[in-house]
Amino acid sequence: MKPLFILPFDHRSGLTRELFNISYPPNATIGKKISALKRVIFEGFLAAYPTAQKYGDCGILVDEEFGTPILNEAKRKGIIFAVSTETSGTSTFDFVHKRGFGRALIQRDPTYAKALVNYHLGDDELNHEKMKRLRQLSEFCETEGIPLMLEPLVHGKKSPLSMTTTMIRDMNKHGVRPALWKLEMQRSAKDWKQLAKVAKAPMILLGHGESMKVVDGWVIDAAKSGAVDGFAIGRTIFFEPIKKFHEKTFTKKRAVEAIAKNYLHYVKLWAKHAN
Repeated sequence: MKPLFILPFDHRSGLTRELFNISYPPNATIGKKISALKRVIFEGFLAAYPTAQKYGDCGILVDEEFGTPILNEAKRKGIIFAVSTETSGTSTFDFVHKRGFGRALIQRDPTYAKALVNYHLGDDELNHEKMKRLRQLSEFCETEGIPLMLEPLVHGKKSPLSMTTTMIRDMNKHGVRPALWKLEMQRSAKDWKQLAKVAKAPMILLGHGESMKVVDGWVIDAAKSGAVDGFAIGRTIFFEPIKKFHEKTFTKKRAVEAIAKNYLHYVKLWAKHAN
């Protein structure tokens, strides 16, 4: 398969807090401002899209709360798009549309349904309710033919490889079987190869909002492994440009250009080191 290069900007509570210094959910006025900032990110993606497509499949991940017009436009233009299914700003896992999550997904008809979940290594009680809902989502997506992109953030004190391996096995044991794993970094290309043996589905690397210097190393390791199928890097690409635009130290044009440049940097870095 071609590598998959996702630009995720489904952030909700984080952007509300980090850019506006208020608690989530914001009022309608701030909500409109967040939607406008997401439009800048999308325009950056669109500026990079014709070039990026030469290296692999390119897409976006957006939430409905602040990004519904963007999701609609991506669909009209035939762009790969994933939509968030989970609520934002809580340590639990619940669906944005509660019991109506399935109907909402069918109506949206995304390329991927995405779910982010915090997984606490060894805490079966804390993970139990999350697993039940994830299994419900996983089974629904499989039945309806909507690929599930699962983003588990693993909390624990062991090595990334050990923790991620345990998490994947536990998820599979509980009937959670995504079509695509959106995973945190591993320490080496060798570790990615080891992880591929238990993943049972393609894997892409997430960026965790780290600096470009740090994420560069992660991308190189993942690409070299030959076991990872792309990336989903968001804040590392877009946060500084939209922050400067929000603070009026960047024009919109400059912010769009910076986002496009950062996105293409990772697309080309992947292509350079892909095994």
